[in-house]
Amino acid sequence: MTINPRGGPATPGLIKGYARCARAVTCLLMLALAPGARAQQDPDDLDMPASETEGTVVTPSTPDADAVPPWQTRYGVRLAAGAPEGVGLSAVIHPRRWLRAHVGATRNTLGFGARGGLSLIPLELIISPLLELEYGYYFNADYEKLLTQLHGQPTTPATGIRRVGYHQVAGSVGLQFSPSRYVTLFGGVGISYWFIEVANAKTFISEAEDDPEITARPLNLGLSSPVAKLGLLVYFN
Repeated sequence: MTINPRGGPATPGLIKGYARCARAVTCLLMLALAPGARAQQDPDDLDMPASETEGTVVTPSTPDADAVPPWQTRYGVRLAAGAPEGVGLSAVIHPRRWLRAHVGATRNTLGFGARGGLSLIPLELIISPLLELEYGYYFNADYEKLLTQLHGQPTTPATGIRRVGYHQVAGSVGLQFSPSRYVTLFGGVGISYWFIEVANAKTFISEAEDDPEITARPLNLGLSSPVAKLGLLVYFN
């Protein structure tokens, strides 16, 4: 028998009211706890499948040790000796791995001149193939020795043809050896073309023919010869 708090027996309606109050309190407690449970979860984990969150490790990227560093322009000097170009000293600029340029002064048995050229390095190795194309101009060359070679015998004095200028174009193939970053040795063989300017051709022809009445226009002579050279490159950077 259920006792009423007021002192009388409990009625069935009162018991049902207590049961409804208990269920309402239980529902309120569940609603209060549910948001706290959701707040403890990582928002990123709600959108990402569980299979993707497990075993994922982020590692920092490391530079490739085999990657070729970017090229920087290099500068240096070049000392070369060969035939027939003589001995020359030039400034060098190396703007690309495969391309090098030089310009400077040279001296051979005929006189002084200026010389420049391009070097192509198709492969960058310790011992690399080398292709070179050069151009030179010689000022006031001593033409007497060259006339002797052309005539086959010593020539008589002729001031008009003793000092001449001539152009030289040469191409060669060879190898270069780079034992260190700052030093390179090179050598090559090839062919050279000479273009000789004789302003007073009348003196030259009169000397050969012993005829003072001969007239002539300026004379251009061309000849070719083999080329052989060795050299040293020293870089500053």
